[in-house]
Amino acid sequence: MKDKVFLDTNIFVYSIDASPGGIDKRDIARKIVREHIRNESGVVSIQVFQEFYDVATRKIQVPLSTEESIEYLHYMAIFETVLPDFDMVVTAIRLHRKHTLSFWDALILQAAKTAGCSQVLSEDLQHGFRIDNLTVKNPFV
Repeated sequence: MKDKVFLDTNIFVYSIDASPGGIDKRDIARKIVREHIRNESGVVSIQVFQEFYDVATRKIQVPLSTEESIEYLHYMAIFETVLPDFDMVVTAIRLHRKHTLSFWDALILQAAKTAGCSQVLSEDLQHGFRIDNLTVKNPFV
């Protein structure tokens, strides 16, 4: 089994984005999703589900319907899912303050650390950023 890898929201959004300009990112994102399903190495958090629904139904050029979004959320649920708790939130607040991250980015990083991930795949975080044994990688660069 491979190292665990946390998949941020933008991976899933790009995988369903039907806009003509997003073909390259869509292909990369779909490959990432398939790879981590096959390897059973993908991790997400409840925050990723929430953000996905919001972005996929409101903020992309060709939004999904509510039902389409729910169907895709069921698909995403195959991944290991980190559930937030009080300690995770407090630790994320400390990461937020220490590294001048947005609170929501810090919560993603803390969820990945909690799950024991070695990488976070995200377009939104600084490529190469490290916290302990966790490295952020932008798969679209």
